[in-house]
Amino acid sequence: MADIKVATVSMQVEFDKQANLNKYLTFIEQAALQHVDLIVFPEQSLQGYLKNLFSLDMKNVQHQHDQAETVENGTSVRTLIEAASRYNMHIIFGMTERDDERPDILYNSAVLLGPSGHIGTYRKVHQPGDEVHVYYPGDSFPVFETSLGKIGLLICYDKMFPESTRELALKGAEILVMPTAWPLSEVGADPTLDPMGQYYDLLDSVRAFENQCWFISSDMCGIHGDHDFYGHSRIVSPIGETLAECGYEEGMTIAEIDVKKGIVSARSCDLLGLNLLKDRRPEKYAVIQEGAIRKRTKKPVPQTIQLEHQV
Repeated sequence: MADIKVATVSMQVEFDKQANLNKYLTFIEQAALQHVDLIVFPEQSLQGYLKNLFSLDMKNVQHQHDQAETVENGTSVRTLIEAASRYNMHIIFGMTERDDERPDILYNSAVLLGPSGHIGTYRKVHQPGDEVHVYYPGDSFPVFETSLGKIGLLICYDKMFPESTRELALKGAEILVMPTAWPLSEVGADPTLDPMGQYYDLLDSVRAFENQCWFISSDMCGIHGDHDFYGHSRIVSPIGETLAECGYEEGMTIAEIDVKKGIVSARSCDLLGLNLLKDRRPEKYAVIQEGAIRKRTKKPVPQTIQLEHQV
């Protein structure tokens, strides 16, 4: 496959769907001028994220329900489908999705669009903090076939669980894409020193390296609700090297990549010839294979307590 251009955005998000959509379209137009094939936006960047991840805010819950859209028929989603077609581009963005049949059910979703329309939707599996009170969890990690390569989606907290990206890699994903709303530990923290930023950086690199896949992250930036978001959206190679990165401020970064060549190189020559997927020994990972901690085969012997008979 020839080289493709991929872009990722660090975005200052508002609790204003139309304003966020307009910002999407501006970045998409800028990307089109540079012949970008894939652009990625952050988690929940269409409607806005939870005001506070660790405190139930009923006004924000109402906001999520009021602003939610179905895929593919939501007004904003239709606008983005038209943009993907107009610019011959793939677009990935995060949104509050309303279930087609049950309007009371919301999902924290990442949507993949292509020049021919809606390709697929991923619903976040791992839910931190107060997400459990607002969104229903997803139940799988799908991989989507596209003209750019096989794309596997995850969202934010998912990347803290290595099983998430390993599942996608074993299903054939070549590009792992993660929209996220990753905050600093507190508002005003120094993003160059904050541990949450360090965890973010580490996990982006490790998830690419351990699966020898491309990894693209897209984070919110700046103040949104009660949180200060890290930004630093980036494009990481299959050997864990950052090729392009935004800073803490809003912006877009672009890299030109050869999807298959990069993966073949990583799995054949770059790591002393080690192919980390091939060299797995899943039959030895008993607990992971069973999906639960195995019961002990030996039960502890109950102790007998003898009481002395006193005369």
